[in-house]
Amino acid sequence: MPGQYSGGPAIRRTSWRANTATHLAGLALALLAFAAQRQAPTSPAVGGLYALPILLGPWTTWQRYTPAATLLSIALATAGSVGFGSGTLPAFAGETVPMIVALTLVGIVIARFSARQRARDDATVQLRDVKRALDQAAIVATTDVRGHITYVNDKFCEISGYSREELIGQDHRIINSGHHSKEFIRELWVTIANGKVWHGELQNRAKDGHPYWVDTTIVPFLDERGKPFQYIAIRADVTARKQAEERVRQQAALARVGQMAAVVAHEVRNPLAGIKGAMQVLIGRRAKDDEELQVLRDIVARVDSLNDLISDLMLFARPRPPQLADVELLHLAGEAVTMARRDPSGQGLDIRVEGDVVTVRADADLVRATLLNLLLNAGQALGGHGQVSVRVTQPDGQASIQVRDNGPGVPEALRDQVFEPFFTTKARGGGLGLAIARRTAEIHGGTVTLACPASGGTVVTLTLPGSANPDANPDATPDQARGNGRPAAART
Repeated sequence: MPGQYSGGPAIRRTSWRANTATHLAGLALALLAFAAQRQAPTSPAVGGLYALPILLGPWTTWQRYTPAATLLSIALATAGSVGFGSGTLPAFAGETVPMIVALTLVGIVIARFSARQRARDDATVQLRDVKRALDQAAIVATTDVRGHITYVNDKFCEISGYSREELIGQDHRIINSGHHSKEFIRELWVTIANGKVWHGELQNRAKDGHPYWVDTTIVPFLDERGKPFQYIAIRADVTARKQAEERVRQQAALARVGQMAAVVAHEVRNPLAGIKGAMQVLIGRRAKDDEELQVLRDIVARVDSLNDLISDLMLFARPRPPQLADVELLHLAGEAVTMARRDPSGQGLDIRVEGDVVTVRADADLVRATLLNLLLNAGQALGGHGQVSVRVTQPDGQASIQVRDNGPGVPEALRDQVFEPFFTTKARGGGLGLAIARRTAEIHGGTVTLACPASGGTVVTLTLPGSANPDANPDATPDQARGNGRPAAART
C-alpha cells in the first residue's frame, strides 16, 4: 500500500539519518523563531519564522512530524506572545490568534502534501524493485506507437546478441526470423493498436543467426483517450521447451517409421527385385525400335524410385553410425553442386558457392547427401530455373552451411511440418529428404533450420560442431575424409 512500503533495510537506515537531521533542524528553527519573538514580539516576520519548521515536513518520512512541528510552533508562539507581548486580550486576539490560525493552515497543507509525496516516493521505490525483479526474470522491451524500440533490459541484449546501442531506435524487424507470415504479424499489430493485450509465441533470430523462441505478452499503455502511446513486451525464453516438444514429435514419428520400414523392406523389396528383373528380360527380348520399350523402361524407372524410397526409409529409421574424418566443407559443397547439376531439377540453376575454408569432423558422404537434398529441394521450388547460393561460414566456432534460393518460400502454415517424415508438397519424392537432413545434423551434434526472410526465398542452414569430436574415428582414411563421391541418401 502507498505510504507503507519500507523499501528495504538500506533505505530505512538512510531515511533514519535524514530524518534525524531534519528533526534537529526543525527544532532549531522553532527555537530561533522563539528567540526572535523575544526580541521583536510584534514583528510580522515572527509568524513566518514559526512556519519554517512546519515547511520541513516533506523532507522527513516520519508521518507525525508535521503535526508535531505545527503544535510546537503554536505552543512556542503562544508562550512568546504571553511572555514577551503586551499581555492584553485585544493584543492576543489581534496578533497571536491569526498567527495560530495561519500556522494551523500551513500545517494542514504541508501534512497533505507530505502524505502525497511519501506515497509517490513509496510507489517509486516499489516500481523500481518490481522493475529490478522483472529484469531478472524476463526479457523486457518497450516501443513507441511506431514500433521503434525505446528500452531493452540486459536479458534482451543477452538472448538477441545485440548491444543496447544497436537496438535502441530500431524496430523488431532487427530480430525477425522470417518464421511468421505477414498476416500473423499484421494481426498482432492490429490487436495491440486497438488497446488489447496480445499473447503468443514468437520465433526470433539472434545477431549470430540462430533462432530462439519466446513466450510473449505485449501490453499497450493507453492515454486518456484510450489510445496506445507505448507498448511493453514481456518475454520468456521457451526455446528449450520447443526443442523438447520437437524431439517428442520426432521420436513418435521415428517409431512409426521404424515399424513401417521393417514391413516394407521385407514385404516390398523382394517383389520389386523380381519385377525389375522380369522387365529387364523383356527389354532384352524387344527390338530396338519396338514402341513398347519406353513403357518397359518407365516401369523399371518406377521400380528404381520405389527402391530409392525404401532405401531412404531404412536410412531414416536405422541410420548408420557416421564415419568421422576431417572434411573441408567448401570442397564438399562444390561436389554436391556438381551432383545437383546432373539432376533434371538442377540443370537450369545458377548455383554459387562461396565462403570460408572450414574443416570439421564429419561423415563426408552423409553431409554431401544432405547438401544435395537441400539443393534439389531448392531446384524443385524454383521450377528448375533460378538462383541458389551456398555459403560456408564459421560463426562462434561452429561450421555453418547456408543454402538460399530466390523462390516463393514456404507458406507459414507448412513451416513447422517440413522436417516431418513423409511430408511433401511435391509430386516427386517421398517426403524424407529434410527429415534425413535433420537426422544427419543431429547425429553430428548439429542442427538444421529453415527460414523465409521478408525479402523472399527460403534459407536452410546446416550447422555442425566446428571443433574436433572426441568420438571421431582415428582410423579414418583419406577417402573417408573426402567421401567416395556417392551420395548416401540423395532423395527429396
